[in-house]
Amino acid sequence: MQLAFRIMGIAARLLLALGAVCLLLGVYLANQTLEFTGNAVQATGQVVRYLESREGDKTLYRPMVRFTTSGGDIVTIAGQLSSGSKRFEIGAEVPVVYPFGLPMQARLSTFTDNWLGATIAGVVGLVALVAGIFIRRAVKREVARGGA
Repeated sequence: MQLAFRIMGIAARLLLALGAVCLLLGVYLANQTLEFTGNAVQATGQVVRYLESREGDKTLYRPMVRFTTSGGDIVTIAGQLSSGSKRFEIGAEVPVVYPFGLPMQARLSTFTDNWLGATIAGVVGLVALVAGIFIRRAVKREVARGGA
């Protein structure tokens, strides 16, 4: 029984570490997005086509978006994320943001492209942290009761 409590204690510590790392990653990603969008110029782009790539037996699609800068230049960028389906119809209007004077660094201004990574990292971190705390408390309670 002692071995089981040791293993559970190690599992709790690993979950706590995973939770802390994921929360830090989430904060880092959120900060990167806030810095990028803080002084960014907004524009409306149009999906003009998709880049297709093969990954094993799956086809991934990445939108190509054309927009006009505040200076009148026409720029085409590739979306940040590839997916197994075409997220937008060809010709659909999508929001775009870019740092002033650097339109080639533009990104689609959607939740998926900007906040999904930070959100997933934060949720995984929070769940792992809470699970680690509960497991650690349960192990300590059982050991104190004489379960070992």
